[in-house]
Amino acid sequence: MVNCWAPQCSHNSVRESCSFFRFPTDVALRNSWANLVRRADSIPSNNSRLCSCHFKDGLKENSPSIFAWNENKINRFVSPEKRKRTSHSLLLIF
Repeated sequence: MVNCWAPQCSHNSVRESCSFFRFPTDVALRNSWANLVRRADSIPSNNSRLCSCHFKDGLKENSPSIFAWNENKINRFVSPEKRKRTSHSLLLIF
């Protein structure tokens, strides 16, 4: 049985239909994934896996980004082109 290494995730290979991905062998990418997971109590081993539920579209190429702590966050990015300009009163100095 395989368990997901992400904190607050109880997915395992017996109950869930999601896929499980090994951490990359490339050290830089492995460390990047570990930082994204935010698990301070251990480091990923060769047997550590993350379930596909933490990857956009369930693809390993997308890097893990979906976690319980960012579920309720809303990106409120407004592009500069769409941002309405507010009129500011002019300050005249004589």
